[in-house]
Amino acid sequence: MTFWEWDVRSRNPWTCCCRQAHRGRMISRYGLALDRAIDSMAGSYLKTVRYKSVHGYLCPECGGFKGATGEMCRGCSLIHGSASAMGAGHLLADRLAFGVYAPEPRSQSLKMMYGYKDEHPASPDYRTLVRAILALGIVGHGDCLNAVAGGSPVAWAMVPSTRQSPRYGKPHPFHEIATSVMGGLPEVEITASEGEKRRFDPERFHIESAPDLNGNVLLLDDSWVTGANVQSVAACLKTAGAEQVSIYCVARIVNYNYLESLSPDAVALFQKNMHYAGGFCPWNRKREIPNSNVGLCNRT
Repeated sequence: MTFWEWDVRSRNPWTCCCRQAHRGRMISRYGLALDRAIDSMAGSYLKTVRYKSVHGYLCPECGGFKGATGEMCRGCSLIHGSASAMGAGHLLADRLAFGVYAPEPRSQSLKMMYGYKDEHPASPDYRTLVRAILALGIVGHGDCLNAVAGGSPVAWAMVPSTRQSPRYGKPHPFHEIATSVMGGLPEVEITASEGEKRRFDPERFHIESAPDLNGNVLLLDDSWVTGANVQSVAACLKTAGAEQVSIYCVARIVNYNYLESLSPDAVALFQKNMHYAGGFCPWNRKREIPNSNVGLCNRT
C-alpha cells in the first residue's frame, strides 16, 4: 500500500491516526507522507489557505479575500447576517477547515479543481491531488479534528449538486473520492430541492437517509466560493439532530481581480508570500511540524 492509498477494509482511519501520532505532533505518519508527497508533486503552485495577513486582506473565517477594515469577507458576512436574522446562528457549522487556494481567473490549482471533474481528466494528477488533500485534512490530521470536536466523527456528508448543475442526479467524482477516503464511516445522504441561489437557506436541502447524528458530522465539499450552500447544508444537518458539524473543503476559490481592487500590489504580494505550507493543520490553524519554512501570517 502506498501513501496515496487507504485500506479501509483492514483498519479504521480515525483510530489509526491516534496510534500513529508522532510525539509532540498531532499529524499522523500517514499524514506526514501525504504532506511530503503533495509538496513534491504540486508544491510549486499549491498555496495553503491562511486566515490572517499583515494588511488584513484575509477572512479569519474562511481565508477568502476581504477589505482591510471588514471583520469578514462579504460571503461570510452575508451568511452570518442571514442566519442571525432567521434566528439560526446556532445552526452554522462549528468549525471550518480548508486545503488550498484556487485563484480565479487563471491558476494551475483552479485548473485542477475544474479538471478533476472531467470524465477523462487532462492530467491523472488532478484526482490524485484532490484525494490526497482531502485525506490529509481529515485523516492525516484526524487527531486534530478529534481533539477540537471532543471525539471522533459519527458520520459524514457531501454537499449535493443543486438542480441547475449539469451533475444534478448523476454520480459526482468527488463523492467517489470522498467515499474511498472515509472508509466505513456512515454517510448522510442529502439532496437539493432547488437551484443555486448563493444565499443561506437550509430549507433548500433535505436529508434522504441518515445514521445516528449524535456527535460530530463531517461535511465535505470540493470547493468553497461564497459558502452559502455549504453552511445551508450544515444548518440542515443540525436541524436533523447533529450535535456538531465540521466543514472541510479541498479548495477555497478566490478572485485575483477583487484582491487587486483592494490594493494594486496585493496580488503580487499574495503570489510571492503564499506557498504550500508543510505541516500546517487546517483544524488548529497552525504548524505541527518543527522547522516548517512557512509562517502563519503572510505579508499580503
